[in-house]
Amino acid sequence: MKNNQTAPARLWNRDFLLLWQGVAESKLGSVLYAIGIGVWVYDQTDSAALMGLMTSFGYFGALVLQPLGGVLADRCRKRTLIAGSDLVCGIVMLALGALAWQGKMQVWQVLAVAAVSAVCASVLQPAVNSLLPQVVPAGELMRGMSLINGTLNALQMLGNAAGGFFVAFFGVPALIVFNGLTFLFSSCTEWFIRTGRTPAGGAQANGAPGAFWGELIGGVRYLRGQPGVARIVLAGAAVNLASAGFTGIVYVWCLEKGMTVPQYGLFLSAESAAMLAGLAVLAVRPIPARRRWGTLAAAVAAQSVLYIAAMAARGFWACTLLYAGDAFFNAISNSFMFPAVTAATDPAYHGRVLSLLTALCGGGVALSMLAYGALADVFGAAAVSLAGAVLSAVPYEVFVLDPDMRRLLRST
Repeated sequence: MKNNQTAPARLWNRDFLLLWQGVAESKLGSVLYAIGIGVWVYDQTDSAALMGLMTSFGYFGALVLQPLGGVLADRCRKRTLIAGSDLVCGIVMLALGALAWQGKMQVWQVLAVAAVSAVCASVLQPAVNSLLPQVVPAGELMRGMSLINGTLNALQMLGNAAGGFFVAFFGVPALIVFNGLTFLFSSCTEWFIRTGRTPAGGAQANGAPGAFWGELIGGVRYLRGQPGVARIVLAGAAVNLASAGFTGIVYVWCLEKGMTVPQYGLFLSAESAAMLAGLAVLAVRPIPARRRWGTLAAAVAAQSVLYIAAMAARGFWACTLLYAGDAFFNAISNSFMFPAVTAATDPAYHGRVLSLLTALCGGGVALSMLAYGALADVFGAAAVSLAGAVLSAVPYEVFVLDPDMRRLLRST
């Protein structure tokens, strides 16, 4: 079965804008929720390990469930999956907000909501990933991704900057309810997306369990048949395993570095601003294929040095400036993998292949967060983060120097 969708003639089309604003709206609420609920959990438990566990739920969901979500994205209406996932998240968040407002919220309830959110994200993300190539013109995928990711990072920056203030002024219950409302509003607008109503070619709309698992296995076999892509993904997962756990204990790390809660929000805001700047460079000035590998190599080298320096520094300004520099180059280097793999993949397998990529990389993040949280309770967040920064330099070099990565970048 062939894909019956027609590629749009221009980037700024109805479906791209609807997808863009839908993802952006829910992002703003999620940023404020993550800050508020992280502070609440740590205040209730005084445990970095529990913070790491809570943050890792979404990544474990990606590891286990996103491959299944990829099959759904290839066989179901992507619009329904996206809007339906946001609807469920909105309802669950409003229920948690009601408990918080009554003073009845407990840690186990927060973890349960994190688990439900992980399931929803595992359905939503493959659908978004496979829908995006259908709502942007051919050759505009990297620019479209940069615009969406740039918007998300801008919202992350604003949310982080104001997060500490909102927690202190409005309270955690209000932030939870606001998050639920943004999910519901996103769901309402996403139902108007017209592209992606029919399954992509290659996935049969057969509801039998055997057919479902057969399609998943078919996606794995297809990925294995693509030279070098599996090694590149494994190298990316190794990078995440070594360093991504820092995001799960960043609040504790900031406290150990002598920062206040408002400075913690500004630290995260500086990271988002730097990532936004990096994505803006790619959106405004596309990189020719012949220069992509050289740009990737330079960005990875710079971010490795800056990341290690940031983890070793002390004080708000030194840590923030060095980490912002790392975030700038990290945003550039991370922007190459997804478009390259997408362009090299048959559209009929977009949902499955991209979800497998996300699952492997997300699995590294989840394991890293659990390890960082447990080790931080023993050795301290600062020591563990510095060790992880040093270790991450090894898979970074493997990732960049892989000959298939160079070939993939130059051919797409």
